[in-house]
Amino acid sequence: MEKLKRMVMCAIPTSICNFRCHYCYLSHRSVAFQGEQANFCYPPEHIGKAFSKERLGGACFFNLCADGETLLTKRIDEYLKAIVEQGHYIEIVSNMTVTPVIDRILTWDKDLLERTEFKCSFHYLELKNKGLLDVFADNVNRSWASGASASVEITPADELIPHIDECTAFSMKRFGALPQLTIARNDATIRLEYLTKLSREEYRKVWSRFDSPFWRFKTAIFKKRRKEFCYSGAYSLFVNLATGKTGQCYICWHRQNIFEDLSKPIEFLPVGRCCQPHCYNGHALLTMGMIPGKFADMRFGSNIRDRVRSDGTHWLNEKLRAFFDGRCDENNERLTGAEERKILALSSIWALGMRLKQVLSVVYHAIKKKLD
Repeated sequence: MEKLKRMVMCAIPTSICNFRCHYCYLSHRSVAFQGEQANFCYPPEHIGKAFSKERLGGACFFNLCADGETLLTKRIDEYLKAIVEQGHYIEIVSNMTVTPVIDRILTWDKDLLERTEFKCSFHYLELKNKGLLDVFADNVNRSWASGASASVEITPADELIPHIDECTAFSMKRFGALPQLTIARNDATIRLEYLTKLSREEYRKVWSRFDSPFWRFKTAIFKKRRKEFCYSGAYSLFVNLATGKTGQCYICWHRQNIFEDLSKPIEFLPVGRCCQPHCYNGHALLTMGMIPGKFADMRFGSNIRDRVRSDGTHWLNEKLRAFFDGRCDENNERLTGAEERKILALSSIWALGMRLKQVLSVVYHAIKKKLD
């Protein structure tokens, strides 16, 4: 069985989407849905070489997500194929309605499809209103039939509550199991609150009927700041797929460009101490071992992405599920105590600077408001 070396989160700056979901966290940003295609600085072949096993140290998990619908990115199937051809495993975040691109992906060789998973965003109300429920379900099932994996995930939004019964009935009929649940998150708040009018207890009571281990884990870590030493940056990378600009994680103090000079080795420096109110995508980062030894009982493949259908079959094929269940902390060395302390000093100085910048920004806008 191939071992998971690192996880690579790829951001794709395509701000085009064919949906307008009311709970979309992108709409909480000051700028969203500009209708712009990603401007790739390098061809697929170059990016494939940039992500070679030699440079990354082994087989890696890749998550690829755009600032809109991922599969509306021009030539995206070519870039995806260039990555998986390096021997990696990929997760494509998609609303599964861009059928022509899905068709092209499903023509790949079986070996490539076995290492491909679609993270299928099940926007039930939007799909229903646009008459695309059958398109979504058909594309999910065709993915499974091709040998690829697919995981159906729904956002537990308040507006969906009156439709839960019909949504669950559709899911059991078309997917053989209930969707996994993420969290409706309000990115407009500094501390990333739940996006719901319900109390925490009411929220859990309503959505617990989906019996989603993904949702249980994410609610357990939500708004809980991680104080342990984090190896994101050493065990993971956050890469702009269009430019190669790379950070350690969503917020980081060390940056590099890993596409510019392929003869230059990639620097793997851990974040150390995170300054986020909670681990932004902890369902992946924490279950894949960014904090050594923590949450070892939770596995990304079996617990977060997979479901067992009523007939006993799985959403994820056995090969991909086993790889997704791997942990980076089990397949990488740790720093010495002295090295960790040095990283903590650097990250603490950076975090202090970030907090000072935030305070100054608040003061500036308060004074400006009074002057206006």
